[in-house]
Amino acid sequence: MFARILNPIRTFNPQARLFFVVLLGMCFVVDGVYNVLLNLYMLRLGYGTEFIGLVNAVGLLTFACVSLPAGILGARMSTTRLLKIGAAISVFGGLLLPQAGLLPPGLREAWLIALYAIMLAGFSLFFVNGAPFLINVVDVSYKHRAFALKTAGWSLAGFAGSLVAGALPGAIAALLATTLADAAPYRLTLTFASAVMALSALCLLRLRPLPHTAEPAPAISGDEPAPGRANLNQSLVLLVCVMTIIRLFQVAGSATVLVYFNVYMDRQLLISTAMIGAIAAIGRLTGVPTALLTPALIARWGLVRVVLGASVATAFCLLPIALIEHWLAAALGFIGTLALTSVRFTAFLVFILDLVPKRQQAIMAGSGEMAAGGSFAMMALGGGLLLSLFSFRDLFLLGSLLSFLGTALFWLYIAASKPKRQLKPAL
Repeated sequence: MFARILNPIRTFNPQARLFFVVLLGMCFVVDGVYNVLLNLYMLRLGYGTEFIGLVNAVGLLTFACVSLPAGILGARMSTTRLLKIGAAISVFGGLLLPQAGLLPPGLREAWLIALYAIMLAGFSLFFVNGAPFLINVVDVSYKHRAFALKTAGWSLAGFAGSLVAGALPGAIAALLATTLADAAPYRLTLTFASAVMALSALCLLRLRPLPHTAEPAPAISGDEPAPGRANLNQSLVLLVCVMTIIRLFQVAGSATVLVYFNVYMDRQLLISTAMIGAIAAIGRLTGVPTALLTPALIARWGLVRVVLGASVATAFCLLPIALIEHWLAAALGFIGTLALTSVRFTAFLVFILDLVPKRQQAIMAGSGEMAAGGSFAMMALGGGLLLSLFSFRDLFLLGSLLSFLGTALFWLYIAASKPKRQLKPAL
């Protein structure tokens, strides 16, 4: 598997390879270590699901609010500079956030909320501008492969981070002669991971600024509609709004799982930190081959069918978690969700970037990440409140229902766009 990832990377130029290295470092921390341990760290500090939901919601809402401005900035200035700024901000937040455990109550709560928001604001700036940067440094014939590798690398980094998150706190607890009921092992693990992110971010210093281009993106082939290209200035806002609403609901299922899976396993099923980390790692690892298969799936079925199929299957994966209160059912649902999310994310990102010219791709990428961040924030805050009144079962069923709704909205958009495409004259 590693050879299948590394060999295609060698075909890209040094700028693309440097980007992949930094992406691995950033996702190792944000989507790996922090995804497993941040909620557990706050539980060990004595906080309940309502405060945990608030911290996650504020951070993810910040990610969402920064995403669209990040895309607009990317359309006006160097995406390379924005990658550097975003990584620096994210490293700053990641290094300082774990030190909340050293602060007195009162200040600690504000520190957790503010620093997590800062870290995700920087990650948003980096992640949004990463897509248009990558699509401009690779040959157009490698576009699908590049984005598949981006998603595979993201999953692989999350796998490694999840393994570290599951194993390192126990090792640190043994060295400190304490237990995993104490917050210190989690604090030190989060700090170590953020230092790794800082080292990887140094590679950005070698990236060269990209020249601006106003060339239109290549036409979409097959069954992908591309309405309004000739009148883009008038239709861009509407297109961005439609795609934002679709992705807001489409991502809700995976957002629910990613935010609350570790809390569910720890509180409801009483599963150990090491087991939670191992399951999270397996889930991330399965996203690697599914991401690498995405170009072949697109070539066979087309972007639209791949997005629809992966979206529906992701929504179904939440049902075992909701309906069967057993760690194995939860693990299988979690792993399936992450595997299919890799396919849906890759295909949907290529789909929305193909809708606009290159100079507008950063805006479209920003709107997509704004929607995803908004969905995560919605489910984090809403989930925390819901869990104070109802159960995990209700929360996961709601996530599944919202994902089905997003899929239905995407299908309606495709159906409404088909007549316009069929009326276009042949080129």
